[in-house]
Amino acid sequence: MKWNWNTPAWETPIGKADGVELFCLPGSIVPEEGWPDTFWRHVSERHLLLGVEAQRVIRLFRELEPGESARCHFPPWGLAFYEWDTLLFAATLCYECNNAYIYTAQGKELRAFDPAGPNAARLRDVLKQHLPL
Repeated sequence: MKWNWNTPAWETPIGKADGVELFCLPGSIVPEEGWPDTFWRHVSERHLLLGVEAQRVIRLFRELEPGESARCHFPPWGLAFYEWDTLLFAATLCYECNNAYIYTAQGKELRAFDPAGPNAARLRDVLKQHLPL
């Protein structure tokens, strides 16, 4: 049986986003106390993108190609999408196993993407540029 995974931007308010914060999560991706209430305490590095650069990352995220999920999480990168100063949602991406966790006010959902797709490769380049490991 083949599972149909939703892409990371599916049914998110990505269309409202005008800024993106790239972030890095060190160590264990899921802390003992869980997500999302304690999410931001575990961010080790941040980089805020606005304007044209933010729009590029928003487009790349929105157009990530579909994929299948596995069960690891590396590299430890994430993105937080904003409308002005209001957090719309956050996402963590795993380029090893295709996972994308989406965190909203309603909770957490696992999605998948194809890390070999052209948009995923370009998004990874942006993340590497701003958050080298």
